[in-house]
Amino acid sequence: MKELDSKDHRILYNLFLNSRQSLSSIGKKVSLPKSVVKYRIERLVENEIIQNFTAMVDVFKLGYSVYRLYFVLQFASPEKEREIIKYFINSENTWRVESSKGRYDLLVTVLVKNHIHFFSFYEDTLKKFRYYFKEIFFSQLYEMFGYKQAILFDESSSSKKEYEYKYNGEIVKIDETDYKILYFLSKNTRINSMEIAKKVNTHSLTVTNRIKKLTKLGVIQKYSIDINSNKIGYKSFIVNLSIRNYEKKNYIISYLSNIPFICEIHKTIGGCDLELSLFTLNFEYFHRLMEELRNKFPEDLTNYDYLFITKIHKSNCIPKNSKI
Repeated sequence: MKELDSKDHRILYNLFLNSRQSLSSIGKKVSLPKSVVKYRIERLVENEIIQNFTAMVDVFKLGYSVYRLYFVLQFASPEKEREIIKYFINSENTWRVESSKGRYDLLVTVLVKNHIHFFSFYEDTLKKFRYYFKEIFFSQLYEMFGYKQAILFDESSSSKKEYEYKYNGEIVKIDETDYKILYFLSKNTRINSMEIAKKVNTHSLTVTNRIKKLTKLGVIQKYSIDINSNKIGYKSFIVNLSIRNYEKKNYIISYLSNIPFICEIHKTIGGCDLELSLFTLNFEYFHRLMEELRNKFPEDLTNYDYLFITKIHKSNCIPKNSKI
C-alpha cells in the first residue's frame, strides 16, 4: 500500500471529477505549481494507483447492449487461467476484465450491438474454454449510476450522481470521425485535441467542436480516472443483490446512494436485481455494511453474493472497431 499525502489525495479527487482539465487548473485547486502537479501525476501512474484516464461514455446512446459474465473456474492451471484472461483482454467486445475472489473467479463486462452478437461471442468463448468453466452466470445491465467515490479521496460524500447511463432506445447518430475521437478519449483523456486531430486526419478545431457536441448530446458524460483502490488501502467489491419486495427497489437505491462507500449502482436483468460496486477498508467493514443493509430492509431483500476484486486487467469502454 502506498502512503499518499493530502496533496496527492486532492490531485486524485480533481482528476476523478475531470481528468481532462489542465495541469494549471489542478495546480490552482491544490496550491501547487503545474510542474509539481505533473510530477505527482506521473508518480501516481508509475505506482499503478492511477490505472487509466478514461472518458465516461454512455454506450447505450451508441447502440450497445451491456452484459456481465461471471465465471467459476475449474481444472485451470495458472497458465491456463492467464490464457483465458488474455483471450478476454484481446477481445474487441470486452469493456472490463477483472479477477476476483468470493462467489466467482472472473468477471467480464461485454459490449455488443444486439443479443445475436452476444450469443455469437458467448458461443465462441465456450468452444475454446467450456471445460474450464464450472459455473457461468450472466446479467444484462440497463441502467448505471455513478457517484463521487469521495471516501477514496478524503472528501465529503454526496448522493448526487456523477454520471448516468440508461437504456431507453435513444441512439445518437455519429460518424466515423466522432467514433474515433471517442475511442482515443476513452483510452486517455489527457490527450489533447491536436494529437487527436493528427490521429483522425482532421483539424484540432474540428475535434474540439465535435467533443463539445458529443458532450451536449450526453454521449460523453464526464472525464475521470480508474483508481487501483488496493494500492491506497481500500478493498473493491461487487455485490449482486436480490430484492424480495420489488416495489421498494427505488427506495433501496435512494438509501444506497447516500452510503459513501458506494461508487456505482447497476440495474440489471438476470439472476439479481441490483449490482453494487463499492470500496471499504477491509472485509470487516464490508460485512458490517451488508449487515446494516439487511437490518434496514429485513423484509425487502432476499439475499446477496459478492466478489472481492483482486485485479483489473482491462478497462476500456469503446471498441476500436465501430462495427463491433
